[in-house]
Amino acid sequence: MPQGVDVWIVPLDRSDAEVERLYELLSGEERERAGRPPHAPRKRRYVMRQGATREILAPYTGEAPQALEIVRSSAGKPAIAGGGEVRFSVSDSGDLALVAVARRDVGVDVEQVMDRAAARRAGALGLERFFERWTRLEAVGKARGSGLLRLRRPGAEVTCHSLSVAPGFAAAVALAGDRLSVRLRPY
Repeated sequence: MPQGVDVWIVPLDRSDAEVERLYELLSGEERERAGRPPHAPRKRRYVMRQGATREILAPYTGEAPQALEIVRSSAGKPAIAGGGEVRFSVSDSGDLALVAVARRDVGVDVEQVMDRAAARRAGALGLERFFERWTRLEAVGKARGSGLLRLRRPGAEVTCHSLSVAPGFAAAVALAGDRLSVRLRPY
């Protein structure tokens, strides 16, 4: 188990065989949400993200990927039922997902840098800076378990860092506490 945080970089554009293999790891609820194969592009990315998340979490928990019970808090934060010290966060944008795993509360966010209405309203910041700030806010909200809309309320202190994960993407990770060491890992 990492002392800091492991951030797994998961490309979501995979072969049909890989999507089918990962589909078999999903829970009944996840399979229902994904629908039956063949999957439309959005559903393929969902299967890849969820299946990869299960494969990534399995060694940290000692459980088989398909045996993991992933639950959500009332605020929507995912957790492993009976997962002990293992905490995780997941984010995806375009054809890329990030899965952050740590022993403390963690949040991760990734966004494909592209022209969007919210970014245009930020004006002078520019696209890259806007998305850097956006991902940092999202990561902190996820680490606190409060989400973006409740960031101004007092919450656990977190440390946040921007990440360089792929060209054309902005990303950040936040971890409860005042020290943060990050290890980027390819999936």
